[in-house]
Amino acid sequence: MASAGTTMKSRGHIRCAIKPLLLVAFTSLTLPAHAQSESAAPPAPAVTVALIKERSFQESETFSGRIEAIESVNLIARVQGYLEARHFEEGSFVEKGDLLYELDQDIYRNTLTQAQAALQVAQANETLAQQKFNRQEELTKRDVQSRALLEESQANLAVSQANVAAAQSKVEAAEINLAYTKITAPITGLIGRSVVSTGDLISPQSGPMATIVQSDPIYASFPVPQRSMIDFRKRGARNEDVFVSLTLADGSTYEHHGKISFTDVSAAASSDAIIVRATVPNPDNMLINNGLVDVNIVANEDTSKLALPLQALLLDQQGAYVLVVDEDNVVKAARIEVGEQRGGYLVVQSGLDAGAKVIVEGIQKARPGSKVAPSILNEAN
Repeated sequence: MASAGTTMKSRGHIRCAIKPLLLVAFTSLTLPAHAQSESAAPPAPAVTVALIKERSFQESETFSGRIEAIESVNLIARVQGYLEARHFEEGSFVEKGDLLYELDQDIYRNTLTQAQAALQVAQANETLAQQKFNRQEELTKRDVQSRALLEESQANLAVSQANVAAAQSKVEAAEINLAYTKITAPITGLIGRSVVSTGDLISPQSGPMATIVQSDPIYASFPVPQRSMIDFRKRGARNEDVFVSLTLADGSTYEHHGKISFTDVSAAASSDAIIVRATVPNPDNMLINNGLVDVNIVANEDTSKLALPLQALLLDQQGAYVLVVDEDNVVKAARIEVGEQRGGYLVVQSGLDAGAKVIVEGIQKARPGSKVAPSILNEAN
C-alpha cells in the first residue's frame, strides 16, 4: 500500500511539472506567430492628392471663323484697248495711286486731239458771233436797223456758246478716256494674280483683271449661336470686356489680338446664328483673305471657379467620379458633375467641396474603403 501511495504521489508531481512546460510550449508557439502576422502586414500605399480649390480662369469660347478683307476691289477696265504693260508683281503690296496697267493710248490720244480742235473752232465761232451781236446791238440803239436783226445775232451767239460747251464736254470726255488707259490702285493692299497678259484686248466686259485686298487691319468673321449671344448679354458683357485671339490652321496662336467691331442685327434663318466680326491687326500679312481660323473670345478679367486636375477624373458606366481621401486617410468614391475644361483642369459643378483631397497619382493602388498614405501635390498655383 505504501508503495502504491508513493507511486500516486509521484504521478501527481509529474502532472504538476508538465503543466507549466505545456504552457510555456504553447506560449512559445503562439507568440511568434502573432508577432509574425504583425510584421507581415503590408504598408498603406502611397498616393498623391490635390486639394480642390477655386482657381482663376479666363472665360473663353471658341468659334469657327473666316478671314475677310476690309476692302476688296476688282480691277476692271473702263475703256477698250490692247494691254501694253503691267507694272506690278503678282502678290505684292501696292499703294493707293500706284500705276498697275497701261492700255494702248493712240486711239484715245487722237480722239482728244480732234475734240480739242473742235473746241477751238467752236470758240472761234463764238468770238465771231459775239462781235456781230455787239455791232447789231450798237446799230439798234441808233435806230439804224431793225430789232429783228439784233435778235437774230443774239440767237447765233447763243448757238455758238452752246457749241463751245458741247465741244468742251467732248474734250473732257476724251481726257477721261485717255486717263482710263492707265489703271491705278484704288486702295492700298495686296494685289493678287493677273488674269490678263500683255497684248490682250481688254474691255469693260472682260471682267476683273486682278484683285486688291486691304490686308492690315483685316476682319475675322464668325457665326455665334443665339444661345451664346443671349448668355453673353445676360451677363451684362460688352464688346469692350473681351478680346479676340485666333488659332491658325497649323494649330499655332496668332500673336496679335483683335477687338469685336460689328455684331449683326439679325440671325440667319438656316442656322439661328448671328454673324460677329472682329478687327485684327495684320502687319505681316499672316492672315489671308478667306482663310479659315478658330476665333477665341476671351474675357479681359479672370473669374474664379472650383476646379480639379484633369488626371483625377475617372469614368464608368454611371458617369464621372473621383477618389477622395478623408481625414482618416480612407479612400472614398465621390460622384461628380464637371463642366468645361480650362487648361489642365475641369470646372466642378457638383459633388465636391473646397478643401477635398482627390487622388491624382497612384490611383491604381487605391481602393474605396482602404487606407492610403497621401502626400499633397506641389502646384505652382
